[in-house]
Amino acid sequence: MSTLIKNVGILDARKASPEQLREIGKVVNVGCLVIHPGLKAELLKINLQDVGKMLELDDDYRLHTGPLEISRQMLEDTQDSLKLCVVGPLSLEPDITVELLQEKLSGLCLIGPASVPEHLYGTFMSVARDIVGPVSPLKYAGLRAAGKILITDTYLNGLEDGAELTVAGNVTFAEEVDAELFARKISKLQVVGAIKCLDTQEEMLHKVLTANSVAKIKIIRVDFHYVPGGTMLDTFTIMTVNKQTVSCPGLLILDEEVTPELIKEKDIHFEAGTLYFPKSVMREMSSRLAPKTKGIPFEPGKLELVASQQCMTQVRLETMPDKVTLVVSGELTIGEEVSIEQLSAKIGVLDNYGEIIASRDQASILQSKLRHDEGSVVISGEEDDDEDHAKYDNVIENLATYVL
Repeated sequence: MSTLIKNVGILDARKASPEQLREIGKVVNVGCLVIHPGLKAELLKINLQDVGKMLELDDDYRLHTGPLEISRQMLEDTQDSLKLCVVGPLSLEPDITVELLQEKLSGLCLIGPASVPEHLYGTFMSVARDIVGPVSPLKYAGLRAAGKILITDTYLNGLEDGAELTVAGNVTFAEEVDAELFARKISKLQVVGAIKCLDTQEEMLHKVLTANSVAKIKIIRVDFHYVPGGTMLDTFTIMTVNKQTVSCPGLLILDEEVTPELIKEKDIHFEAGTLYFPKSVMREMSSRLAPKTKGIPFEPGKLELVASQQCMTQVRLETMPDKVTLVVSGELTIGEEVSIEQLSAKIGVLDNYGEIIASRDQASILQSKLRHDEGSVVISGEEDDDEDHAKYDNVIENLATYVL
């Protein structure tokens, strides 16, 4: 018997017998491989690919995959001292004492980032046997919150004046926040996570944001209408936009029914990674694209968009006009029955920003039509050592933790 193990967060091989190990044909894409020192020589005989970390640990280490928060209650409820192996983000609550942490955490292996209260940093590092990832010492003061926090006037009114707020998670500012109320209620703001606010709120944010915050800040333009990548704007949607600019981080498409008169009437501008628009509005669009926006005109009735997970069958292909512009931003699977001749006749230009799965012959035709190649074309039906399960008697895959 031969076994394939793939896509496992933690593979625990500490109690595996030599016979079990000899049955493993390949180990692929494992975050952490935990072994017993006596089995290391036997494990190294296995075909190991994309193994993030190999750790030699005693049997008393507990394994955890995913985010973990160590609380005071968790440590107090633990009878014996803990030894942990964590693959994922780790955080410690600020009310844990140095004495409690020393008593209840005796060993740590971490693959991921850690957020540690400043008064626990020295003790934490002393028990850490192996850390792969940044450790951020944090100063906690005043109020503490976790998860998603929406800053509104109602939320602020519930705080004492001059509050010092620490947030582990995401902070979002509502569009209407009273600047004077915010300044009175919050004197310090520390964030470990992400912050999203309007550009008009940026100044009041930075006045209270502490220097030791570890946060990704996203500034939203108040005069921008934001849409996700892969959005198609039709006439009705454009009529409802009440901002000066439509902004999209990726692919944006204007419906072929959008007219130059409508764009001129709304006096709307566009900011996107790539913008597709009908040729009928090309003259009007020439002065309405942000400098870094790539504008691509298309022939009305000749654009085929795949923005999700779709399948192209022979029947669907036959309903399409000849020489269309095929834009793929999602995942497109070409059916096995789709003929090469029809594929060549129906697709004039291919812009690939996603993933296309096709046979070798179909892929060859598609690649000859490529104009913008920012995605991938995957050949289906071919053997790949990492994907060919048929050669193994047993396949173990897609698990957070697996114990041999």
